[in-house]
Amino acid sequence: MKEQIYTIPVNEVYDTDCECPLCELEKKLEKETLDYALGAAMMEPEFRMESNEKGFCNHHYSMLFGMSNKLALSLVLDTHLEEIRKKLDTLKKSASALKNQKGGLFKKTGSADFSKALSEKLDGISDGCVVCDKINHTMERYADVLLYMWANDEKFKEKFNKSKGVCLKHMKLLVDTVPKSLKDSQAAQFLACLFEKQEAELSRIQEDIHKFTLKFDYRNKDMEWGTAQDAPIRTIDKISAFINNDYEEK
Repeated sequence: MKEQIYTIPVNEVYDTDCECPLCELEKKLEKETLDYALGAAMMEPEFRMESNEKGFCNHHYSMLFGMSNKLALSLVLDTHLEEIRKKLDTLKKSASALKNQKGGLFKKTGSADFSKALSEKLDGISDGCVVCDKINHTMERYADVLLYMWANDEKFKEKFNKSKGVCLKHMKLLVDTVPKSLKDSQAAQFLACLFEKQEAELSRIQEDIHKFTLKFDYRNKDMEWGTAQDAPIRTIDKISAFINNDYEEK
């Protein structure tokens, strides 16, 4: 059996009623990672080295800023900014040399080469995020465990079959993980099962979002909402994964 640290959360989340169990795991993982980043991680040299090097994406900077520990965030920003300046300093001589270069009809200044080097350096600075890396690594493990349990645990397979499927983002994660986790015969069965499940669930949710639009026609004012009242947020969640950590179905 795979490690229980992964099997237990996957098994438990499939006991909940939600549009995407993997989104629920990712929400929890994201919160735990952000809490760690401004908490226990402050005393972890390895994490500080990684956060100094990679920093965070805009989305996770926004979430970190919304947390209460501004001192911890400031310490992380201070050392990360120092690392950014070191990276840019590697181009300092090249930038200074441009001042003295004069282009002409048959002579280039080297600005194109410098522009490319600086752009690549800036891409390297902005592309990193220690929270995203942690989430992506762990979600890959969750996907691997989910497939293992589907193939080897009949009770879990029953839970999977009774679920509301997954969002399209995590559908792709499962599809990409299949070749690495399942034998060919098992892979074929799972992919067919997943595709059929997703078709049914996308049809269900479109019925809800369509009914939501109909409710705004005065002729349908007496029509019952049924399960359509929160259809917009659930439809977005289904298409692109969760967009609001604080969302609760009403």
